[in-house]
Amino acid sequence: MSILIQTIFGWPAIILSLVVSIAGILKKWPWMLVLGGVLCVPFTVYLFGFTYLHFFGFLLPFFQFGAAWAVHAKRKTVAWVLLLPLTLIIAILAFLVLANNT
Repeated sequence: MSILIQTIFGWPAIILSLVVSIAGILKKWPWMLVLGGVLCVPFTVYLFGFTYLHFFGFLLPFFQFGAAWAVHAKRKTVAWVLLLPLTLIIAILAFLVLANNT
């Protein structure tokens, strides 16, 4: 049961969400960005527990849904910009986890 929870809420889901979203922009498939947003929802539920990130964490899937709209509207640059908040939150969280382990 612990492995399932770690897979849904942990790094595998976070990385998979980002990879699926990047592939969706590169292939120009909006449905992949929607799938990436859905995969990101459990991670945002986890972020909702942090006092500083709870509101921003709630918005992360909506940035991916907005990127799906941008890909559909053939605005690839806007899609990349809308994917930046997720990438930055993942990078910050990875830094915090790695800094805490040393």
